[in-house]
Amino acid sequence: MDWRQRNLYNGFYGHMVFAANTLPPQLLQPFDNRDIFPNQDGSLPLRRSYDYIVVGSGIGGLVVANRLSEDASVSVLLIEAGELDDRAEDVTVPGNIGQEDPVRYEWSMTTTPQEFLDNQTRTFPQGKAVGGSSIMNGMCWTRGSAPDYDAWRNLGNPGWGWSDLLPYFLKSENYTMHSNVSLQDSLRVVPAHGAHNNRGPVEVGFSRYIYNQTYNFLRGIQELGIPITDDLNTGDGTGASLVPASLAASNQSRSDARVAYFDPVASRDNFELLTSHTVTRILADVARNWTSHTPPPGPRDLPGRVVARGVEIAADSTGPRYNVSCRREVIVAAGAISSPVLLQISGFGPAEYLRNIGVDVLVDLPGVGSNLQDHPMVQPEYLYTAPDVFSARDIVGDMRESVKAEYFANRTGPWTATMVNAVAFPAFNEIEQVVHLITNETDPNLPSTYDDSLRAGYATQQREVRALLSHTDVPAYELMATSWGQLAVSVMHMLSRGTVRARSSSIFDDEPPIIDSRLCSHPFDCEILRLGLELNDRLIATDAMTALLPVPPAGLGTQDLRNRTALMDTLKGMVHTEFHPSGTAAMMPRDVGGVVDTELRVYGTKNLRVVDASIMPLIPSGHIQAAVYAIAEKAADIIKSDYRRNNPAPEYSQPLIQPGQ
Repeated sequence: MDWRQRNLYNGFYGHMVFAANTLPPQLLQPFDNRDIFPNQDGSLPLRRSYDYIVVGSGIGGLVVANRLSEDASVSVLLIEAGELDDRAEDVTVPGNIGQEDPVRYEWSMTTTPQEFLDNQTRTFPQGKAVGGSSIMNGMCWTRGSAPDYDAWRNLGNPGWGWSDLLPYFLKSENYTMHSNVSLQDSLRVVPAHGAHNNRGPVEVGFSRYIYNQTYNFLRGIQELGIPITDDLNTGDGTGASLVPASLAASNQSRSDARVAYFDPVASRDNFELLTSHTVTRILADVARNWTSHTPPPGPRDLPGRVVARGVEIAADSTGPRYNVSCRREVIVAAGAISSPVLLQISGFGPAEYLRNIGVDVLVDLPGVGSNLQDHPMVQPEYLYTAPDVFSARDIVGDMRESVKAEYFANRTGPWTATMVNAVAFPAFNEIEQVVHLITNETDPNLPSTYDDSLRAGYATQQREVRALLSHTDVPAYELMATSWGQLAVSVMHMLSRGTVRARSSSIFDDEPPIIDSRLCSHPFDCEILRLGLELNDRLIATDAMTALLPVPPAGLGTQDLRNRTALMDTLKGMVHTEFHPSGTAAMMPRDVGGVVDTELRVYGTKNLRVVDASIMPLIPSGHIQAAVYAIAEKAADIIKSDYRRNNPAPEYSQPLIQPGQ
């Protein structure tokens, strides 16, 4: 078996994790087979306890596990429900994005029927593999605008503004300029001084192959008065450009979280990966007053504060359950859908709802699973009918074999091109047209589950969004151009809010959980999409774009756009998400619905943190992977600093105390 396909890496030295209610077996001797299989006595070959347990090996989990295990004296266990991917063409080859999807590495989720659209469900796939969604996303690398992150700070999060996060954006990336020097002049692909780093783990670069239609798109955008920008990642997120990607410039393949943060350090003895196992719940208890008859507490086990003692894991719903204990922290990094569900079934969330599904409440946090945000998107295709147009859709049959051969021989040709080569982020100069929709007078149609604290938090978010949209360096929406004529429009700052809820107290009943995106529940969002479709109509009429002989899709022709009622009906049938879920464990003050504090610690707990997109109080105006890498890099520094600052003495081993005992 190839080393990349093994379920377990170096670091297991005969320690055990016991199935519930079993007696401790004898310690095993060091072993050579690194695949995890239960022993005959039902145990797993893991250590009895770890300093840190990280749940989920997406971007957040891999970054944190990598950085914490830099200290050889620290033990880290990373647990992933999926497996290591096979590095096949549908994962690693940029040109296959949008053509071949690696569905074997997905959680196949769907939303509830979307009542504010067409009452139909929407697919909502999430990554289920080491690397998470970074092994299947569109690879676009945009940070958003500086005011996006300053808004986080304004929402009660000092230390989380743009200037605070910029060092971590830099720390994560290894940026390479486009290899074609002439493009640096003709398309102004020039990195801004001080905005990039070339020594980080994630390779960021540009496709060697550019479809001709990309030039038409960028010239057409300029005809509309939207400027070409030198660099989308300086903090001014507006303008149009070739879009950098999480792409290895040297071999033109996907650079995901696995290859950036796991593969290079897989041999660390203190960093262990357990795949194909699900964390069924976080094991935690409320710290109590201690007596001479009980072991002393750890240095920060304050009475009334919840302490995470470890996690319970299982391979599937019928398999044995195992308890793994932690000495320092449990870090939840399962993503903006799965993280709130795990918190809920572990006793952290809206108290009334948790009781209704049979969960004992440890900390009443109404914000867990609320504040779901995602970029609403439509993907109309304007068919290019000019006879000389060549697109990714033409790579079939013999042409596919030729393109494939060129790619693997030289790392050149159409397979080096990502699905989206170029993007545009228009500023919101039409704000006066819809300003009435972002005042407090408009009914935001908030979820019925929102209590007073969540409503207060939403009001502060709404004020920040209105301020953001008045900036000239903050985009209102994004246009994404593909080679075959798709001109996708997505809203960058939406006012709709959705929810994620556990179906029951069992994690295995929550595949999928109850996801209600509530797309366009606030009318502002669909109005922005309408403005984007109108821009598309003007774009395909420019001199640059008419050369492609574009044909708009049914219902989106120039005359159709003038019938507002019919247009909105058409639009609502097209809307889905950009698969950027965030916000469901928001970093905000607790009294306005926040779930984690500025150190990403869950309120009411001593040693439970969340590190993924769910902590974003407001979604940034860009593709969120770059932001999640930065969040996780900062989180790792916070965790290290917190431990050094408190430097607790060695803790006594304590039994796990279940809720209700």
